[in-house]
Amino acid sequence: MYKSLFASRDRIYDFDELSFPCEGVDLEIPINSLSSLNSLHDGSKRPYVIFNMVSSIDGKATTFKGELGKLGSRPDRYLMKRLRSQVDGVIAGANTLRHDAFIPTLPDDLVTDRLRHFAQPQPLGIVITNSGNLPEDHRFWNAGQELRLVITSEKAAIAPWVSQKAQILRLPNQDHHNQAIDLRAVLAILWQQFGIKRLLVEGGASLNYSLISQHLADEIFLSIAPYVVGGVENMTIIGGSDYGMGGGDIPKLELRSVYSHDSELFLRYQFVKPKEKER
Repeated sequence: MYKSLFASRDRIYDFDELSFPCEGVDLEIPINSLSSLNSLHDGSKRPYVIFNMVSSIDGKATTFKGELGKLGSRPDRYLMKRLRSQVDGVIAGANTLRHDAFIPTLPDDLVTDRLRHFAQPQPLGIVITNSGNLPEDHRFWNAGQELRLVITSEKAAIAPWVSQKAQILRLPNQDHHNQAIDLRAVLAILWQQFGIKRLLVEGGASLNYSLISQHLADEIFLSIAPYVVGGVENMTIIGGSDYGMGGGDIPKLELRSVYSHDSELFLRYQFVKPKEKER
């Protein structure tokens, strides 16, 4: 059962609606991760993982010359900040940091509301990078070391300045042939060591794909901007190679709510867990 409402920008999801579960989601850790990360154990938990995306009606996340940030309206940007106020951590891929103003710092009015339910006034801002290539001249780093975390691989070349701006968590690659970091291990460590119970994912397309294709996703908030972009070079909100989700079943979602404001749609979907799918 879902609701469809017309709303002012200040009524697109109130704080009661955004009271996300905080008891954790059961997570099986692969053996290769257990052998290299002694702090993890089978039966670990992960944060409740929420995605926030905006796209044109033809599914594009970028516009002219691949630029980000041109589709979202003022209500969409306000919703983004409100979502950030209701989670323990906000994560994005390094490519998003290189091309977008990813600054998950809350304004004072949302800090006041946040402190009713959270001990910390600001969420932890997290960037994940396989390469270690990070832009130094970015306002993301202005929040200070305690509020910023860089997750990278053991072999990545991290510039010395990064350790002055953020905490650094190095993890092994999944295997010798795959340079990607094990996202299950990432989520387990965020839960166990950093107290992240609710995690907001803000892209990009590759990180979205990696988490969703591995069934490490719980909800999606999707804003549909009233534009048609086109262009094969413009990114979509979820990437990946070849077809579908790496050969597995495509995830099914259940619509929870719909809001409309000035021709823009604000959709909230819940992922249907694989075991719950109809045969």
